[in-house]
Amino acid sequence: MQGAVDPDEFYVHKPTFTAGFKAVLKRSLGAKKIKMVYSGGRTREPTRNVVTSTEERNRFCINDQDVLTLAEYALTIENHYSAKAGFQKPMDMEWAKDGLDGLLYIVQARPETVVSQRRGLVLEHYRLTEPGVVLITGHAVGSKIAAGTARIIGQVSELSTFKPGDVLVADMTTPDWEPVMKIASAIITNRGGRTCHAAIISRELGVPAVIGCDNATTIIPDNTPVTVSCAEGDIGKVYQGQLAFAVTHTDLSELAKPKTHIMINIGNPELAFKTSLLPNDGVGLARMEFIITEYIKAHPMALLHPERVKDSQELALLQQLTHNYQTPAEFFIQRLAEGVATIAAAFYPKPVVVRMSDFKSNEYASLLGGRWFEFSEENPMIGFRGASRYYHPAYAEGFALECAAMRRVRNDMGLTNVILMIPFCRRIAEAQRVLAFMAEQGLKRGDNGLQIYVMCEIPNNVIQIDAFSQHFDGFSIGSNDLTQLTLGVDRDSAIVAAEFDERDAGVKEMIRLAVTGAHRNNRHCGLCGQAPSDYPEMAEYLVEIGIDSMSLNPDTVLKTTQLVLDTEQRLKKNQS
Repeated sequence: MQGAVDPDEFYVHKPTFTAGFKAVLKRSLGAKKIKMVYSGGRTREPTRNVVTSTEERNRFCINDQDVLTLAEYALTIENHYSAKAGFQKPMDMEWAKDGLDGLLYIVQARPETVVSQRRGLVLEHYRLTEPGVVLITGHAVGSKIAAGTARIIGQVSELSTFKPGDVLVADMTTPDWEPVMKIASAIITNRGGRTCHAAIISRELGVPAVIGCDNATTIIPDNTPVTVSCAEGDIGKVYQGQLAFAVTHTDLSELAKPKTHIMINIGNPELAFKTSLLPNDGVGLARMEFIITEYIKAHPMALLHPERVKDSQELALLQQLTHNYQTPAEFFIQRLAEGVATIAAAFYPKPVVVRMSDFKSNEYASLLGGRWFEFSEENPMIGFRGASRYYHPAYAEGFALECAAMRRVRNDMGLTNVILMIPFCRRIAEAQRVLAFMAEQGLKRGDNGLQIYVMCEIPNNVIQIDAFSQHFDGFSIGSNDLTQLTLGVDRDSAIVAAEFDERDAGVKEMIRLAVTGAHRNNRHCGLCGQAPSDYPEMAEYLVEIGIDSMSLNPDTVLKTTQLVLDTEQRLKKNQS
């Protein structure tokens, strides 16, 4: 609570936990540079702070069973006070683990008074409108952006020099600092986690804060302009200079719900809960590639076969990534499962369509250790990617790890709103081989309600849509690749970039045939490509041909939703 340390964090998903799925959603290892210990009565102060060892910093303070026990306590307490109040009453609890008996004790419970008290249906969305140089990063508190002059305050006696609108930069804050925090445009601290004093007060004030930056007071120059951004996920960023940013306000109470399902494209788990506040019908495309790149960083085959990695520096980095896990395979499975589960929990119980990995060979090669396992291809865009990798000896073991992670998300965490999707599936025989392999890995279509979709992005998917419908539960049209293969345009080539256009009559006809073919076979058909996000006329066309859903980039959801509503109203009027 003092903000003296950056603590470990654990997340548990209440709806699935209550339903009997006792699992930790995700874990985050904190720095924990000091610990508080009992002085044994030998000094005036009952406790003292001690620097932690490297081993202590690199392991979690409590185990998963402790986390689940605390979750059970928390729900019991919340239910008790909710029953007494006659309405849902979120609680703020403090706890301790006894060093002698090893038991967990609740030491305080009080009503949570910040997030639970928010009212209204007005959505605020902040975004930077120009790039900048990042000075430092930390934990983001809130989702706003603010700019001002950085003022480094080292002690309480300096607070009188602080001016309204300045950005407070400090080692940590205490209640004595609150008058200044109320006039700050943003707050930055060296130390602290999400429950420290600075974080709690900044939430109450609605002021963006970046906490736990480690050395903000030495990195950020005093009396210089900075921009503090908490609008880019869990990682808060402090930029050099005053950058331009935009704020949009949307009254969601007046926004009707269209017949066409509006879904969202997302890859970053850190943005999932914030993004889920947008009006939506779920996630039409959760990209596994972002999670692998940002949270795993290593090629799965390099984790499984480090003996084939012939670079000592790469080997050392692989060992560093996985040293806190039982095995390198468990590292991959847990990190991928946590990333996907975070997205699935944020939108629960709405459907979340998770696309299995769709890196190209050159992209796989750029992962840590990847160059030792990938082929060199002249045109990776139409090469060894998607379904063809999954059963191939060069990658089948890696795909098995992906399947194990998805099995954990659905079966162990109870997030059965996850629908799996196979990308770049060229032929029926390929579909059969992939589905058989997945069934061997415990992901059999139909078991535990599992639905498996396929990307409809190859002309053959459209031409043989009746046959593909016998093997998959739905289709998601990938307009980027479908345009590439319909027009014969390499979408990675700048030379022919002008010829790439999803609005071409031939591409639109392929999309129409896909929609009608899927409906002919009573299969869901959506679109998750870039087209409706970029071109309003494509969104209108999709509504006109009766597509079930379109999955959009978050920044275009509100605008496109209104366009879809207008189009549906126009079609209804014309029909009458």
